[in-house]
Amino acid sequence: MSVAKENPKPVSLKRVSVIGLGLMGGSLALALRRAGLATHVAGCGRAELQRRAQEMGAIDSGSVDAGEAAAESDFVFLCTPVETSIRLMREIAPWLKPGALVTDVGSTKEAFAAAAREIFGEAANERVLPGHPLAGREVSGLENARVDLYANCVWVLTPLGERETASHGALRGAIEAMGARVAYATPREHDRTLAYTSHLPQMLSTALSLTLEQAFGAGNPALQIHAGGLISMLRLAKSDPAMWEQIAASNPQNIAAALEGFEGELRKLRESLGDAEFRRKFEAAREFAKGLKG
Repeated sequence: MSVAKENPKPVSLKRVSVIGLGLMGGSLALALRRAGLATHVAGCGRAELQRRAQEMGAIDSGSVDAGEAAAESDFVFLCTPVETSIRLMREIAPWLKPGALVTDVGSTKEAFAAAAREIFGEAANERVLPGHPLAGREVSGLENARVDLYANCVWVLTPLGERETASHGALRGAIEAMGARVAYATPREHDRTLAYTSHLPQMLSTALSLTLEQAFGAGNPALQIHAGGLISMLRLAKSDPAMWEQIAASNPQNIAAALEGFEGELRKLRESLGDAEFRRKFEAAREFAKGLKG
């Protein structure tokens, strides 16, 4: 991966469509509006979500039809889970005006990139720039949207070709104007890295929650005896199961490899209990963790 240099030029995305008015899409619409990056924000979602998003000042207009919402826009953000975004990309493709750029916020990139190449062929690099903002919360829904959700996060872009178009540059500038830092990777690099840095922590939190449930059962008074670290470790276990089902389905080999590596380290820790090797492992882990930023 590589980090992009800051783009000092002011940008405007003109008319923007945000398809998917949940936590990510709602927060994106709010951030675009606060930064003055769009002349019009069109939202796509259920009628009730459209109404609430307009009341929040996140969107100017809305539609329940993705193609209709995207038809007039210069930039289209797909803010739904991976498989849903792939389906929606196929749906909106015939509606897009010439020069419009499609991007997404999905947690995996290889499947989305492959679909973009299939749909748009040789024009894929000009029409689609896959993205993934490394931001979010353990809660979902428009009611949890925050205007600063993307501030100070890393936003990974995975171009489908080597040439950066004017639309690519405008999107990068808009992301930076919302307070995020842009990094570049190939779809394959992204998915392998995120399997370790994002997907594995989620699996560990889920496994810890299941282990506690099996050992104690829900509501056991014994579970009141804990320090703050347990709650921190369980935060991710509260995440949306439907979203993670799609992430796991779109990145199974990388996640399986990450889990296998972790299982190996757990086994080594178990085997070293009471040995000098146990302390050496703790010391090595502490030094590595101290070097991480964020």
